[in-house]
Amino acid sequence: MDSLLQPLLNAPAPLVYCVCALVVLAETALLPGIVLPTLSTLLLMGFLVQRGTLQLCWALAVCVAAAVAGDQLAYWEGRLWGPRLRRSRLGQRIGDEKWNKAEATVARYGVPAVVLGRCLAGVRTLVPRVAGSAGLSYRRFFVGSVCAAMLWAGVELTVGQLTGWVAP
Repeated sequence: MDSLLQPLLNAPAPLVYCVCALVVLAETALLPGIVLPTLSTLLLMGFLVQRGTLQLCWALAVCVAAAVAGDQLAYWEGRLWGPRLRRSRLGQRIGDEKWNKAEATVARYGVPAVVLGRCLAGVRTLVPRVAGSAGLSYRRFFVGSVCAAMLWAGVELTVGQLTGWVAP
């Protein structure tokens, strides 16, 4: 594991910010992003803050901006192609019953559903698309996305910083 992390541990801060931003953005913006290691990415960034390689304010800003940008792309994908997503391989795998339930939950709870969805791995990739296809207003979605990204990134970065990302 150390050999995999070594390049990032010794990389210049701007490169680390860029790589981490791309991972965070891609997790939500791209459906295959569901398998990206965003938790590990944020924990690593927190560790690099503790180590002095990164600054917490910049790490938080980069993570929040990337998460919100990914959410916006996914929301508009759901808004524009919601019915097509339901008929896609992923939509068929989820099934109409679960898709309807997810849309009803997002439509009913709105911002809290978006915030909770950001905090659940795997779900955070789908919630923006469901919110878009359920017709959640863009303004409400945007507010939820920003609040969720700040909470999620703040907690994960802080945990990484405080624990030293399980560094010996």
